[in-house]
Amino acid sequence: MKKKGLVIVAPEVQGSPDDAIKKLVDETKISYTVTRGIRGPNLSDGIPHMAVFDVSGKLIFSGHPADPESEKVIKKALREVEDSNASTSGLGAIKKDLVAMRAWNNAEGRTMQAKLIEVSGTTGQFQFSNGRRFEYDISKLSEADQEIIKKAQNPEASK
Repeated sequence: MKKKGLVIVAPEVQGSPDDAIKKLVDETKISYTVTRGIRGPNLSDGIPHMAVFDVSGKLIFSGHPADPESEKVIKKALREVEDSNASTSGLGAIKKDLVAMRAWNNAEGRTMQAKLIEVSGTTGQFQFSNGRRFEYDISKLSEADQEIIKKAQNPEASK
């Protein structure tokens, strides 16, 4: 599934010596990155354990790698990656943001720093710098910000 964008990173969390890790990698012919120092959600005390994240960073599976559900989740996530309006990176095809990270102002003068992922009707899907996504009614934004969104949605019309 690598050609479809799957990236595997194996965090070594037991403090094994380098030679033991190298021996295991060589014996099992592991072709993905094995690394130390990864910090993330504490999902389990059991080993082995697998966590699957989609391209937006959302946790979509947590469990034993042999769980039949794990492969289903991975295949489904890869199918759902949008190819249109996408760019390719080391993480596969990632949909481009509609508007990059910026300060947004609402009609009451309050400001939020976020990027706009997409718009459906009058609802915008925004994302804070910490990765948390949220929905916001774009009709509550300032007129200037609403104009930026209109231009981003239809760049040809703004020329």
